[in-house]
Amino acid sequence: MAVVTAGLGVAATACTPSIGDKCVLSTDCSLRGERLCDNAQPGGYCTIFDCRANLCPDEAACVLFHPNVAGCGYDDRTPSRSGRTFCMAQCHSNSDCRPGYVCADPRQTPWYAKILDDDQTQRVCIVPPDPGSDQEPVKPDAGDDLPVCRANGSGAVDASAPPVDAEAGPPDAAGDATDGPDAADAGIRDASDAG
Repeated sequence: MAVVTAGLGVAATACTPSIGDKCVLSTDCSLRGERLCDNAQPGGYCTIFDCRANLCPDEAACVLFHPNVAGCGYDDRTPSRSGRTFCMAQCHSNSDCRPGYVCADPRQTPWYAKILDDDQTQRVCIVPPDPGSDQEPVKPDAGDDLPVCRANGSGAVDASAPPVDAEAGPPDAAGDATDGPDAADAGIRDASDAG
């Protein structure tokens, strides 16, 4: 009886899907729910979403994709508002990856991802760049920061401020236009006209 139980345990372990295996449903990756199927990847990709540094299974690396907003140079190795982490299958050559994937350094063009693990030399099985794409991705540390990157100053937008119509002029305390060509027609007067 012990031999049968041990044999079943070995058989169950041998069939456990690995990070990077193809999938359709998350149950194809794990019956316990610790691995999920990323259906956005060709043929599905067994992974662990929202991984943390050095916590992926031994055959995988924790990779942060979109570590900062495109065009913004600042990055402190923490997920930005656009970033997401995934356990990615480690590899040494393209033959270690499934068809449709290449073995590459995710920190390079066109991915510009970050490896969160201590070992920064890892390569992973990843979707190759689209050869038909003529759009060069924005390098995260390219030149001056875009306005969306700035906390204040030129280019910053105060979303709480009401919009100003150039013809109507700035709004008064009630939110009505006080100047501009339509103000007189609408009978709007400011405090200096009262009396």
